[in-house]
Amino acid sequence: MYRLRSVSIVQYGKFREFAGLVKRLGDVCEAKGWAKPRFLVPTAGPNNEAVIEFEYPDLATLQAENRAQMTDPEFMGPFRESAQYVYPQTSRTEIYEDAFDIA
Repeated sequence: MYRLRSVSIVQYGKFREFAGLVKRLGDVCEAKGWAKPRFLVPTAGPNNEAVIEFEYPDLATLQAENRAQMTDPEFMGPFRESAQYVYPQTSRTEIYEDAFDIA
């Protein structure tokens, strides 16, 4: 299992607008049969941190869907629009995989 997380700090007073765009992203993903994102916020930690998390069964699926999203105008519209609500230089992408037994 692989999880791709897009982590950003949203500007104060703009979280509702950002959340609306995340919902639009989820709607596009659902309509196209892609992994639907989870929208996470910290219980404690950096203020106004927003995490958009996608779960994939394998790395090949993650790569294929990520490429499809980045080349899809319907997905990229709200994705690009969300940038205006994020503090510059605060975004990062993380990819995690399930741990395995070490020999």
